[in-house]
Amino acid sequence: MSIGQAEKWSPGDPIGYVTGEVPEFETHAYEGRRYEALVPDTLDVQERARLVIHCLTEATDPLADYEPYYMAHFRTNPPVMVHSSWHGATLSKYLESVPLMRIVSGSDQNLHVEAKWMEVALKSQGPDGLIYTPTRGRPWAHWSVFVDKPDRDGPLDGVPERVRVESDQMISAFGNGRMLSTMSLYATRDGGPVWREAVRRLVDGLRELAVEVDDLAYYWPNIQLAKKERPTEALVPADSGFDGYSHIVHGMVHAYRLLGYEPALVLAKKVITYMRRYFYGEDGSFLSTPGNPTKAHFHAHSNGLLAMQKYAITVGDDELTDFVVRSYEQGKAYGAGVDWEDGVAVATEGANLIGYFPELVNSNEWEGAELCEVADMVAVALALSEGGSGDYWDDADRWIRNMFAEGQLLTTDWIYHMPEAGLTNPRPDSLAPSEVDAYSSADRVAERNLGAFAGWPAANDWFVGNGSGIMHCCTVNSARALYWIWDHILRHEDGRLRVNLLLNRASPWADVDSYIPYEGRVDVKVKQPVELSVRIPEWVAPGDTRCRVNDGERSVSWDGRYAHPTTLTAPHRLPGSG
Repeated sequence: MSIGQAEKWSPGDPIGYVTGEVPEFETHAYEGRRYEALVPDTLDVQERARLVIHCLTEATDPLADYEPYYMAHFRTNPPVMVHSSWHGATLSKYLESVPLMRIVSGSDQNLHVEAKWMEVALKSQGPDGLIYTPTRGRPWAHWSVFVDKPDRDGPLDGVPERVRVESDQMISAFGNGRMLSTMSLYATRDGGPVWREAVRRLVDGLRELAVEVDDLAYYWPNIQLAKKERPTEALVPADSGFDGYSHIVHGMVHAYRLLGYEPALVLAKKVITYMRRYFYGEDGSFLSTPGNPTKAHFHAHSNGLLAMQKYAITVGDDELTDFVVRSYEQGKAYGAGVDWEDGVAVATEGANLIGYFPELVNSNEWEGAELCEVADMVAVALALSEGGSGDYWDDADRWIRNMFAEGQLLTTDWIYHMPEAGLTNPRPDSLAPSEVDAYSSADRVAERNLGAFAGWPAANDWFVGNGSGIMHCCTVNSARALYWIWDHILRHEDGRLRVNLLLNRASPWADVDSYIPYEGRVDVKVKQPVELSVRIPEWVAPGDTRCRVNDGERSVSWDGRYAHPTTLTAPHRLPGSG
């Protein structure tokens, strides 16, 4: 279907997937014990995950196999959700995030949407194992993936012809990599041969699609719209569109952990070599293009660090871990430079403390803090701390409680008050006021997006008019980080329970009730005999803590920042001072 043929399209028209029939697959119920408990009204990761489920499954289009609306425009009157050609790179993120959020929250909202997405994933896998994004029945797919402005079917000025989509199917290596992680998750959760076979085929498809040159590999002509043709000239590294290579690494690591398939690790290593050689300095600094640090995309690099660390842990690559630590420290430094004087960045320590990481670093313009990179930096801090490569628990704790938690949409009434304040004047590349067409929806936009994460927030404002308001890559990337936060709050192994983050958390071994920040108090309700240790944040001196077991005072021993009461036998309540 060419761009001109979009006029013949009607909502609900069949979508031209590359595969018509899919094998039968089973979905197993999300198991877990449910009970009611009174907990402090503080930051609750489980409740936040429930809201994410609401957003991801409600802000969708039932007439297009529940395809998510990628952008939400708040500066229009009324607010509008818009389909986007980024679908090929992001649908897999939804498929991965929703099961993780169900594990955290226990929510069963809109299970039928998740089931349809799983069917779509299998229909999108071609005979060569690759995931194809259809354009037939989805005319919005013909926009350039590099352009978010909704110009509908008209010309896109200044967009190179090589990124225009003129065929019935397109390949996003970016989305393929994330789908590999998703299918590995399904194979682990549901068992059976369907998803395992899909993973093996996708690994082989991505290996065949990659351009390998000596010790590195990349995708041609770019990671977002890859082709099977090979370049006729010498290797030319991609430009700033290298965002997405980290998803190839993530996917290959997950596939290897599932299948033990060595070729997956070989390709992951070659992609990492490509990323490091062209888009990072030896000191870990971020580069937008080879040798150029100007306006480097933070999320492309921070997600790359997360992927590298996952690979390093899997294969025991200490040198790579050392590089991740260096680059992570560089990322923290970028977060401290958000003010400008005469075109020169001025360090602002508070930005690093709250987790304000700019979308583009070394920029001479004001940059909002994409929640994608905030989520990445939290995740890297957790991964490095868990792996023993540094003590970054306090970094994660500060960022979680500030930019990350405040970046989630928890109320919506303010969106409808924007016209009263005169804040609905659209930018030239945005939708016209009240413009609604077949590619968009103005139906309860704010309410359906409750639980989303901000696209470009300021330090004290969820939305300041920069960008559309929501681009859901931030929601799905933050959802994945939300799962890792929940998972890292505590760790149980061989009868030892370690509480790393003082946040509310239910578990089979103990429930953590945190009164922070309203009281310096955390209760650990022990359910099984455990050897307990609780990490006390760096802003609390050990001598200022008190430990009570039931109604009696208890002394503790210390291992670094971890306080150790004596072995506890359920039932016990351990109120700790934080």
